[in-house]
Amino acid sequence: MRILFSPLGDTDPVRGCYDGAMLHIVRHYQPERVVLFYTHDMAEKERRDHRYTRAIRRTAPDCVIEEIFTNIQEAHLYESFSKILPQEVLRLRSENQGAQILLNLSSGTPQMKTVLAMLAADMEGCVGIQVASPALRSNRTNEATQDAEDVAALLENNFDEEEGAKNRCDAPPLGIFRYYAERSRIRSLIESYEYAAALKIARRSPLVPHVAVTLLAHAEKRCALRTEEAKEILREYKGKKLFPLSGRAETLVEYFLIMQVDQETGRLSNLMLRMIPFLYEFLRDYVEQNVLPLRELSERRGGVPYLVRDKLAAREPALLAHLDAEFPRGYSEQPLSFYILHHVCTYAEERGSARDVELHTELMTELTKITRVRELRNSVAHEMTNVTEELFRAKMGIGSQEALSAFARMLLLVYGDKVRPLRSLYRDINTWTEKALEIHE
Repeated sequence: MRILFSPLGDTDPVRGCYDGAMLHIVRHYQPERVVLFYTHDMAEKERRDHRYTRAIRRTAPDCVIEEIFTNIQEAHLYESFSKILPQEVLRLRSENQGAQILLNLSSGTPQMKTVLAMLAADMEGCVGIQVASPALRSNRTNEATQDAEDVAALLENNFDEEEGAKNRCDAPPLGIFRYYAERSRIRSLIESYEYAAALKIARRSPLVPHVAVTLLAHAEKRCALRTEEAKEILREYKGKKLFPLSGRAETLVEYFLIMQVDQETGRLSNLMLRMIPFLYEFLRDYVEQNVLPLRELSERRGGVPYLVRDKLAAREPALLAHLDAEFPRGYSEQPLSFYILHHVCTYAEERGSARDVELHTELMTELTKITRVRELRNSVAHEMTNVTEELFRAKMGIGSQEALSAFARMLLLVYGDKVRPLRSLYRDINTWTEKALEIHE
């Protein structure tokens, strides 16, 4: 179904023996319904001789006509119609879901035409139609239709009724302006790594390229740590493997990248809440690889690993003595934690007992920088503290960027150079997405 929404002007319904814009759209688009939007002056003309409705009925006898009469007297001022005009278009669209709403961009004041063009550009289902003058140039030299003219004679002497008369209607590609607005919003959102919101905009737009939607869908899943789903969407891009790691290394690096996003966006409370789980999982994997066989010294209770005292006494008595000295009442069995693993690493450094002593020394250099993280983490967890950069530095002795750099170096030491290019992963995705969005330039 087609519905024409049209303001009216002095060129309507006929001017200089040719259709005005409203009538020309009716003639060539044959809408089932026309909604006429009258200012005070145009309403007076209609009441005097019914020029607009008579012209429509002559050209499209079966067309339903709806009239909106307003008291707008200064139609050249935006504020005189800035509420009612958009409201009527929105109402029409809302009440006629699935219909194509044609907006006449060539009748009414320039201000009205501008507002309608903006609505056509921004609203799905609305199409702006402009009508060229018969001379295909400025219409200023052609006098406006006078109030006293015989409307019947005007309609009878209309060259546009002749067979073969030119169709002067055009639907300019206003959607491209909507695309520019959508692209701007997407760019702004991905700068803050808000991929879910950016993806929602991209999926609603028919103009956003498929490759950009794919990149955003991948980033949205990946940023939510739904790694396997992200892999299903995209495993490599332009020859670059997006998942060069596997197993525990992949899991830890993916988690680290989210911490990096938190740091870059200033969500330091989130960052701090992630740091202890990250350090625990990292040290558990590292200790198993390079320090001692944790699995042989632990047992699972209720799904949680415990470092067992009897196993330590049998296999690692010196480590047990170290732990007994560190705990005020000696070591009692408890769930494995970052705190315990840090003591294990300290013990290995003091004894020089790591399998790769040089690696362990380098790792401990980085680990020493962030051991105060536990204090700030407790503040976040128990006091609902808003972690600012100042508070972070006061508690940790280093800034959030320095802490992230220490984590990155730890990952590089243990998992190798494949970690390095992943540090810029989300920035790379943003760059690729922006380039994909430039297809309409």
